[in-house]
Amino acid sequence: MRIEIHSLVLGGYGLGRWEGKVVFVPYGVPGDILDVEITEDHRDYAFGRILGIVAPSPHRVPPPCPVFGRCGGCQWLHIDYGIQLEHKETQARRELRRVLEEGALRPIVPSDPSMEYRTRARLRLHKGEIGFYQEKSHRVVAMGHCPVLTPGMNRAILVLYRQLKNLKRVSEIDLFARGDDGALLVSMKSREKLGAIHDLFHTLKEGSRVPLGLRVSWKGKVSHLGPRTMEEQILGHPLTVGYDTFFQNNRFLRDSLAATVVEQASPWLEGEVLELYAGVGTFTVPLVKKGARVTAVEGHGPSARLLRENLPPETGVLESSCEKALEKLKDRSFSLVILDPPRTGCTPAVRQAIGELAPQAILYISCNPSTMARDLEAWKAAGYRLSFLQPLDMFPHTGHVEVVGVMRRG
Repeated sequence: MRIEIHSLVLGGYGLGRWEGKVVFVPYGVPGDILDVEITEDHRDYAFGRILGIVAPSPHRVPPPCPVFGRCGGCQWLHIDYGIQLEHKETQARRELRRVLEEGALRPIVPSDPSMEYRTRARLRLHKGEIGFYQEKSHRVVAMGHCPVLTPGMNRAILVLYRQLKNLKRVSEIDLFARGDDGALLVSMKSREKLGAIHDLFHTLKEGSRVPLGLRVSWKGKVSHLGPRTMEEQILGHPLTVGYDTFFQNNRFLRDSLAATVVEQASPWLEGEVLELYAGVGTFTVPLVKKGARVTAVEGHGPSARLLRENLPPETGVLESSCEKALEKLKDRSFSLVILDPPRTGCTPAVRQAIGELAPQAILYISCNPSTMARDLEAWKAAGYRLSFLQPLDMFPHTGHVEVVGVMRRG
């Protein structure tokens, strides 16, 4: 069939129509005229794959990666960056339209630059090939250089190729670079103990040319060489991160994200603040430095331990699931609740407990506007309104967008 791609949607698909039915096409670009084969057909929609490009969109650009289209890491490297931004802003508006107040949506904040931004990557190894999985597959797509990873991470990948003889039992490698590319943590999963771990460590350290920590886990055991943590910065404040801790992946936009959160939180900082899913303190640290009285909740042990290290001792930190923490805190009064949940959003119990706390405002950070919309609709029914929505392009060249929303009571 021949269709025209009209827009981009969450997940990175191009969207076209065939006889009234929506067709989602990977790697379609708005303005493309494509010959498409249906690969998955449903009553109201279908998925297809490109058989041929009849007329390319003017927004198509040459992708700066030889494995683009096979590697599952990026979906939009072939789309003009300005068009990516337009469609991400549209996606945020569309997904949150049922709760969005007039004038609440702000223009999307771009990533500048949009390449070499990504500080974390989970690489797979199979039969001498290092790379990401192919889309919807466990097939490893070999790569020697990734244009969205930092230069230091790409140097480490080249060293890993030279060390393949020592990595025959390794199935997974996690690279975690500091934002200034001045340090690197490398974590590996192996099927057995690596006999040449010291050689591997020194070769990686020399090739990466930065302080480096190496962790290898196998059969429930762990070997460490070098530092186990590294110091990051958020809005100029030091922050310790480690192998197993989450930290915002875009080194060029993380300060903008944190600054947006602090600015939007400011009207309620005279009261008590509750932060859920606090991580290592990406938002907690600058809020506390601004004088906020924060109770921070983090259920992941390694993150909670570093959260305590990153904050003054008088700051309240609960190492607990959000459900249990909210039950414990149900008789407390908070002017503001801040939360940055995983892509799946809040559980029903968390949604209900936040509503019952009845804070003056709820500040929600999300990498999934769809689940965010579900959660915000529950609070809209309780009398809150979405007065501010800021998209940020934390994930250039992918179909994902970060959003910060503020719901006010009344």
